[in-house]
Amino acid sequence: MGRGADYFQPQTSIGAAAHGADHIAHGLGAGSSLVHHLASIIHAALPWLSFPSRAVIDALLLTGGSIGTSELVANRLGLTTRFGLARMLRQDGLPPLHSLSGYITVLRWVWQWEQERTALSRSALREGREPAACYRLVERVTGAPWTSACASGVRWVLSRLLEECERPVGALRVESEMAIT
Repeated sequence: MGRGADYFQPQTSIGAAAHGADHIAHGLGAGSSLVHHLASIIHAALPWLSFPSRAVIDALLLTGGSIGTSELVANRLGLTTRFGLARMLRQDGLPPLHSLSGYITVLRWVWQWEQERTALSRSALREGREPAACYRLVERVTGAPWTSACASGVRWVLSRLLEECERPVGALRVESEMAIT
């Protein structure tokens, strides 16, 4: 693959991809260290993930949570349909793409709160989103209102994400066989 973070961007929207990268750089500030830190934690906690699933998580982290429709992502991964993408994520013990996207988005917002005390409504407006929809997303994803989520912090949101990931049965067998030999 090796095309970098723009791999999941629509090919017809170079300007939108550039704007997205600028927006993420502005939104995360010095957050590239956050991206690397979160990626290493997630990869260490989920060592059984296939390469395509890791690529999806990395792309979500690099873009702040938005990599396009499931149909687009499936196509970019060489899968024939969005159902193939859903199957791949499920087989790797991951939640659906929209849930992963929601978690990464909330992680970014909570990190912005921790670093800069950026209100969720301000982040929402800066991204061209409706603030009320963002507050609902936080509650849907974490099960807690924004005030509780930002008070609990990035580690708490990350732990909620990892709780939703289940180790596939085949991964248990492979690891136990490796421990025996």
